Amino acid sequence: MTLLRTCLAALLGVMLGANALAQNAGSNTMLDTLFAKLQTATDPVAIQSLETAIWEQWVMVPEGPPRELMLRGIAEMQQHQLKQSVDTFSKLIEIAPELSEAWNKRATAYWLLGNFPASLSDICETVKREPRHFGAYSGLGMIRAEMGEHSRAVAAFELAKKYNPHIVGIDGEIERLKAMGGDTPADPLGCSQRTAGR
Repeated sequence: MTLLRTCLAALLGVMLGANALAQNAGSNTMLDTLFAKLQTATDPVAIQSLETAIWEQWVMVPEGPPRELMLRGIAEMQQHQLKQSVDTFSKLIEIAPELSEAWNKRATAYWLLGNFPASLSDICETVKREPRHFGAYSGLGMIRAEMGEHSRAVAAFELAKKYNPHIVGIDGEIERLKAMGGDTPADPLGCSQRTAGR
């Protein structure tokens, strides 16, 4: 788990450093292209660039209050002002509930605060809006693993790998959790959406 945690911590750094000022036009088409390239990329520099570009697309928000709130919430997280960031992302969710990354950022803040139930709830909202969100699935897998829900952790990590096959250490973690056994629940992610992202 240590290697995977290290990789996810690095992923968190990429997520927080992504350029929230990018333009919103054509983001869905751009995301489709980036995900297609990520599947076949082999060069480590290209892979890192593609991951960063995907995060940049996810943090795109419209001009005005939504953008201001996203930028403020990211800055608060970077400064470890986690409770303030939860409040900020909550305001963003109120005015723009369709933004998957608003939910994911708040889920991350809750996770860092140790509030697993709130984080899980927000992760589920994230993947409803962006079924390819490998960062959200990775976080979901970590939380499920820490809660001893091995089968659900495997399901989440497998989805993270499906959309980003380059997450270092994820194969070993999947195998480790599979070896611990457990029945696959009817709702593999625990999000009341059996087919989310699958």
